[in-house]
Parts: sequence; C-alpha cells; structure tokens
Amino acid sequence: MVSVSVVIATLKPRDEIEAIQCLEQQAFDDFEVIVCDESPVTRARNEGIRRASSDKIVFLDDDSRVRPGYLQKANEVLETEAAYAGRTIHPADDVFARHFTGHYDWGDDACYVRHFWGCNMGVHRDVFRTVGGWDEQMGWGHEEKELARRVSSKFDILYDPELIVDHPYASSITEYWRKQYKLETKSPYYWSKCNISRADQLKNISCEAFDPLNYIRITPTATVVEAGSTVAKTAGRLRGFLSHPQQEADRGEVPEIDRPSQSADPSE
Repeated sequence: MVSVSVVIATLKPRDEIEAIQCLEQQAFDDFEVIVCDESPVTRARNEGIRRASSDKIVFLDDDSRVRPGYLQKANEVLETEAAYAGRTIHPADDVFARHFTGHYDWGDDACYVRHFWGCNMGVHRDVFRTVGGWDEQMGWGHEEKELARRVSSKFDILYDPELIVDHPYASSITEYWRKQYKLETKSPYYWSKCNISRADQLKNISCEAFDPLNYIRITPTATVVEAGSTVAKTAGRLRGFLSHPQQEADRGEVPEIDRPSQSADPSE
C-alpha cells in the first residue's frame, strides 16, 4: 500500500495531464495517481476515493502544478490532520492575480479554515466515512464549498501555506465570465442544501445584482472584469433558480464512501 493516493478527475489522456508530469518530479515517490473520467466531476472524485489504496487522499486538477516537496508535506499533514487546504497561486501577473484570487491564499501562517478548493486539497478517508462523499447531483459548481461545509461541521480543515500549487484561475476575461456563469447556475441548489428558502434565494439574487459595489474595482480593467462577472453571476443564478423549481425537494443525498469489497467471490 502506498502512503498517498492522488485523485485527478479529467477527460484528458493520462500522458497529457500536467499534474502527473509534476508529480513524477517529486523526490517523494510513495504515491499512486488515480485518474477518473466519470461525469460529473463529483462522481469521478468519489470513484477515485473508492479506488484509492491509501487513507491519505489528495485531490488535484489536471492542470495543478505542485511545487517541490508537496507530496512529502501532504503525507506529513494527513498523519495528524483530517483535511487540508493548500496555497494556490495563479501563475501570471495579470488582473486575476492582482484582484480576483485572494480566496486562494490565507497568508503565510498555518491556520484552520472552513473552505478548500479541488485543485489543491487533501482529505483523510475517515472524514468521508463520517460525512459521506462528494454530492454527485451538484457536479461542478460549489461542490468544494458544499463538501467543506459538511467536513468543517465535524472536523478541522488546516490551511498550510507550504502546500503550494500553481493553478491558472482563468486565461482570459471572457473565460472568467463564462466560468462565473457556469458556477452560479449551481448556487440555488447549494442554497437549498443550506436550507435557504426560494423566496430568500430570489432576494439574494436581486440584492447582489442591484448592489453598485458589485460593479466597481479600483482599476478600470478590474472594474470591467467585476461588472461583467456580476452580470454573468446573476444570469447563472437566475437560470439555476428557474431550471429547478423543486430544488428544495430534490436535494441529493451524498453517497457513503469506502473501499470496494476485496472479496473475489460474492458468496463469501
């Protein structure tokens, strides 16, 4: 059995996955990489957990580029911690790095937080045994926030600034807007899981859309990005709200997670 299992959900061929290329350059070699191509991403990650031979499970995106020493540090952290969030860096000096990726970085000191991101996180198997797996009905869009909410209700999530991953947040302004739109189509479903009523959801959408502060930043370029993002978010939320009028009754149950049976004979 290896010390660390790395789960990557992707549709790319294995030899085109940047994350694997970086992992193979690590001095620490007691790990396995599990590539899952199921859809949605949450189902793929659950399948990765089931296939993992280690109880220390690291999640990366296919374009996550881990820094030297990452796996050794992850192995050490998951010896004592239930879950971790690493430090994620957008590898470009652009408007996103300067204004839109602050949520990726909690500073230079380790601390306990309430969120993690799928491009750079680790969770011990015992956590999934307690809170269940990724919500497969949600798919991509707030799935990390939904899982972190359940995890943080039972366990601590450690932010460790030494667990560094370079991961592009967006390559262009239009890509960022499309990403925000797609993300926010899942907001009403997430809000329903937080027991927020349909009336309050609509109120939240309206308040965010009509708040002038959601359209301005300190530079002209950032203001354009922010204004377009607010429009995209509002459109996504409205689509999610109108597409699923029965969301309060349709909240998905999270699957129980454990390794598949090792028995070759079903009758045993």
